[in-house]
Order: sequence, then structure tokens, then C-alpha cells
Amino acid sequence: MNVSLMENEIRDRIQRFQKRLSAQGVDGALIVEKTDLYYLSGTKQDGHLFVPSGDVPLLMVRKDFERAVSESALEEILPLTGYSELPHLISKGNNAYPRRMGLEMDVLPTKRYFLYRKLFPKTELVDISRLIREIRMVKSEYEIDRIRAAAEMADGMYEKVPEFLATARTELELSVMVEAYYRKRGHPGIVPTRGFNLDAIYGHIMSGEDAAMPSASPGPTGGKGLGPFYSQGAGMGEIKPHSPILIDYCANLDGYVADSTRIFSLGKLKAPLVHAHEVMLEVQETLLRLGVPGTKAEDLYLAALAIVEKAGLSKGFMGSPKGVPFVGHGIGLELDEWPVIGKGAQTRLEEGMVIAMEPKMVFPGEGVVGIENTVMVTNSGMKRLIRYPDAISVC
Repeated sequence: MNVSLMENEIRDRIQRFQKRLSAQGVDGALIVEKTDLYYLSGTKQDGHLFVPSGDVPLLMVRKDFERAVSESALEEILPLTGYSELPHLISKGNNAYPRRMGLEMDVLPTKRYFLYRKLFPKTELVDISRLIREIRMVKSEYEIDRIRAAAEMADGMYEKVPEFLATARTELELSVMVEAYYRKRGHPGIVPTRGFNLDAIYGHIMSGEDAAMPSASPGPTGGKGLGPFYSQGAGMGEIKPHSPILIDYCANLDGYVADSTRIFSLGKLKAPLVHAHEVMLEVQETLLRLGVPGTKAEDLYLAALAIVEKAGLSKGFMGSPKGVPFVGHGIGLELDEWPVIGKGAQTRLEEGMVIAMEPKMVFPGEGVVGIENTVMVTNSGMKRLIRYPDAISVC
């Protein structure tokens, strides 16, 4: 990304955030969560970003200051030698001492909150996590371009899977091949998430009955994994003929994530599994058609439930023994962004939102079928960014 483009991106993000802060009567926000910090400054170096509601942002960096200066598009960057300096640095210059200051309370550790409470005894501390997550929901042209590039990485990976399956004996062996493909093409090897106590690697690669095992995963699938220390995803289970092989792996390029799922098999699957997969494709196509700007997110979820109920597939939809109450989620710099396409979700779609739509069916003792595509909201409905065919790939 060239310097001028980065400056324009950051300026636009800051301005949209400041408008929301001002509308809520918040004098400024202290940003510390690494993804938010990167989104608003262009660097992930250890620091604090103070965004006033109506003035120039101030980035205060502990480590590494020189690198932050070279990476960030912000004008005001100062070294921070200790937390005790924060009130002084924020209040000097044009920034008045904040009466109401926002914090990312959805992810901020309690210990850190009490530190800020001590440092700013006369300041009302309020939660602004919703405000920043809302502005991150709608992607710029640059962000969509990066997510599209990550989607192309995923397309290339799926094209190689039949070759990988010719030699991979276990889920773990297959995952190593897929991960090596991604890493060689610029994947950083992580998939950032915002959730508390949520570990995320690339995703899930699982086959047969192991894929249908329930776990602590917040998503619709679980998997046996390698043990109770990480009881989800790929394990040592053998990949067997005529069983669904689920590849749900996130591509990540330049920090932007594209999430997708495809089903492969060594030989044909049983008719009920094939039928269920076709119903999941029907769900997807219906939601993509209905997903125009102004549509309420919950209405899409309810439309999905209606289709699977009519098909007699309510049991096992989006998980087993109990399905998760969503069928899609926002995606971008993190895996679990807004909006959520789920129960009770009142968010209305806007052009430029990017969503991972993932209708899936879990059959205990047999496996998982279904689909996931990263899609973007346009005036004529949702458009796929992943090009690889949705049908089950029989190898």
C-alpha cells in the first residue's frame, strides 16, 4: 500500500470514528487492542492511540518507536516510557483533559481498566467498543481488494487439494500441506479473533465422524483435534473413502482474512449427505439474493431456518447436538467481525459489508457437509469473492 493511499485510508477511518465519538458525547477514545490500533494508525507496535472527538490523534509508543514512525500514517507520534505519562501526553497541546473517555471494554483486561481508572481519576470511562466495531463493519475499496486477494489465495489452495489427497493419509497430514501452501504465498500463520478465550489457527480440516464431534468451538463444527488441550480441528484420524472431508481454512493476506469451506471426498458420498449439501447451497443462494442493503441480519437467519425446516433438516443444522444461533459473520482484519447473521441480530446490511456465510449440516457419526463463502454486500445482493465451485469435489 503506497503512503498516500494509506494516509487517505487512515484519515477516513479516524474521521468516521470521531463523528461517532462526538455523537455519543465522548471527548476521546484510548485505543490499545492491537487490531483496532492497526486499523486506526497503520501499525501494531506496542502503544496507546488517543483519538479525540475533534482534533489530531496522538499515538504514544512503548516499543518499537522508530518502527511505529516508519509504519504509521499519523502525524503525531511520541515515545511512551511508562503508563504514568499518559494523562500528561494526552492533555498537553490542543487536547483538553478528557471528561469522558472511551475504552474497548469488550476486550480490555480488568487489571488494565483499573490502571486507567487510577491514572484518570476525574474522567468518566465509557465503553466505545461498539462504535469502533460498527465503523469496521463497512469496508473501503482498499479493504475489499485485500479480502478479494485473500479469496484468490483460497481458490488456489482448493485447486491443489485433490493433489494433496493423493498422498495425505490423515487429517493432520492434509492440514500441513494446506498450511504450507498458504505460508509460501504470504499467509502470516495466524487468524486474529476478538473473542475472549478464543484460540484460532487457520480453521478446521476434518473428515468423517471425527468432523462431527462436538467441541468448545464457538462455530458450527468442532472435531477431535489432537487432545483436550486443543480439542477441535485436525487430528490423527485417517481419511477414509466415501466420507466427507471438510476444509474450512481461512486465507490471510496483508492482514485481511477470507473465510471459506469446501467439501471433498474420496469416492461418492451417501445420498442423504449429498442431499443435505444441496439444501445448504439452496440456503446460501437464498441469503445471497435477499442480502441487499437495508435487510435486517436476523431476517436472513430466519429465512435459513425456514428452508432447513421445510427440508426436514433442522436437527444438525449449524451444529450438533445443538446448533449455534447464526449462519454467518462479518470478516476483515479479524475472523469474528460484525455483523452477525443470527438470532436477534438487528443490524441492517450496508453496501460494502463483507460476510462469511456458512450454512452447514452436522451428522453425528458420519461427518459434516455444507458451504462457506466470503461475500460482499452490493445493491443487487451479496456477491461471492471465492470462485472455487461450491459442489462436493469427488476425488
